[in-house]
Amino acid sequence: PPATEAAWKQRKQQVIRQIQVALGLWPMPARPAIQATVHGRVERDDYTVDRVIFESAPGLLVTGSLYLPKNATGKLPTVLCPHGHWANGRFHDHGDKTIEQELASGGETDPVCGRHPLQSRCVQLARMGCMVFIYDMLGYADGGSLTQELAHGFAKQRPDLSSPERWGLFSAQSELRCLNAMGLQTWNSLRALDWIMSRPDCDTTRIGCTGASGGGTQTFILTALDERVTAAFPAVMVSTAMQGGCTCENASYLRVETGNIEFAALAAPRPVAMTGADDWTVDIETKGFPELQKHYAMLDAPDNVMLKADLQFGHNYNLVGRTAMYHWFNKHLRLKVKEPIDERDYKRLSNEEMTVWSGKYAKPESGPDVERRVLNWWTRDAAKQLAALRPTDTKSLEEYRRVIGGAVDALIGRRVSESSEHEWEQRSEQDQNGFLVMAGVLRYRKKQCELPVVFAHPKNWNGRVVLWLTPSGKSGLFSEKGDLADPVRKLIEQGTSVVGADLLYQGEFLKDGILAIRHHHERFDGKGYPDGLKGDRIPLLARILTVADAYD
Repeated sequence: PPATEAAWKQRKQQVIRQIQVALGLWPMPARPAIQATVHGRVERDDYTVDRVIFESAPGLLVTGSLYLPKNATGKLPTVLCPHGHWANGRFHDHGDKTIEQELASGGETDPVCGRHPLQSRCVQLARMGCMVFIYDMLGYADGGSLTQELAHGFAKQRPDLSSPERWGLFSAQSELRCLNAMGLQTWNSLRALDWIMSRPDCDTTRIGCTGASGGGTQTFILTALDERVTAAFPAVMVSTAMQGGCTCENASYLRVETGNIEFAALAAPRPVAMTGADDWTVDIETKGFPELQKHYAMLDAPDNVMLKADLQFGHNYNLVGRTAMYHWFNKHLRLKVKEPIDERDYKRLSNEEMTVWSGKYAKPESGPDVERRVLNWWTRDAAKQLAALRPTDTKSLEEYRRVIGGAVDALIGRRVSESSEHEWEQRSEQDQNGFLVMAGVLRYRKKQCELPVVFAHPKNWNGRVVLWLTPSGKSGLFSEKGDLADPVRKLIEQGTSVVGADLLYQGEFLKDGILAIRHHHERFDGKGYPDGLKGDRIPLLARILTVADAYD
């Protein structure tokens, strides 16, 4: 953990930006007001359940169940429930065999509450006075914009959706744009938060979020990205071990030099609690949680982090975990419910009572056309925002560097570093008429990388430097005859220093390039000259490229 709050603020900003870039949320897509369809209310003794449908983006739907305490007045504390990878999602039923095992293990005590744990937590929170929105993950239950097989089980490329002209998720085109299933799912969570907080009956100062497994991932990612979440409870997911076993929990760039422990820490000093079990969170008591405690203590909020570890149970969100969550939200959402808090029996909702596709609301089509419609909207929105960033003055340049530069920082995993962190090993130096040509290797030991570099440096240097980037790398500074290329020479004559380097797949990073360099080196050793060249001066190119010997 960072030693100081100042260090943490800087690190927090970097990690949040990395998450946003990895999930295609940098810059954040447009978030207009949401027009939701709320229908088909089901009445119970002390709570009601509504069916909810809205678009988070053109073609991308959010569907779910809204639980409300009956006859409540005023603004309500609110809890979002991303459900995780339980079979059938919001419609989950443990079944006879599993509930028997749960009752026998002590993980559950009531056959109804234990058999339908997702419904149980929504019912109990509503009975505690909360408005609760449990919404479908992509492809689960009513979430039909994308299929479950695609969003959570992608395993084989689709040639018909992998071309530059026609592409879908998991293609080169989508990955290059950081468009992925986890980003879409996180976007749905953000828009669910936008919608629920726009309701007049929502107390926007008391917002909780809880889920287990993949729902735990969504919980700590949403909490990290949006400060409006005031308390969180990600169950059986915060760990130093496995970070998420689904395509909806992983994205390129997401966990480079970071992970779920630090993602949970991004909530600080806001309250966050978690559970551990006999799964990949089995070591959380000794690996990860002590660091979170130290982190919260440094921020003067030691009571705002909590762990409930019951290692006798496998991967779960059982009664033990749910009870810990009820206590946590009772305290930090200021519910004022008398402790202890016990679940009690209720009449479960059937799938017919839960589905949003009933009556006049027919389930829309899903498939590649819907998938491409969503991705095309995302691409157009991003292109519009990026075009608007084109700098025209000092102020707009600053914003351009913040957004574009911030993305580049995340994509390459580093910022421009101090010169003191670099090491220059010079291999050759040639004194020409009015300038020096220096060749060598520039190393950045912190990242264990190095570049072959050439400097053409005027003796009457004006303090300016041009990075000369060409498809051929550093050899692009020179003509085919081995002299400086005309535009480079003009810059040198004006007093500007010109730098060339071999970047990825250029020059000395190519096997054939090294062989060709060696060939020229052997011919330029003073015994012979390339065709058409006369005189006693060995061409600059030959002398400079001797640095290739270092890459044997």
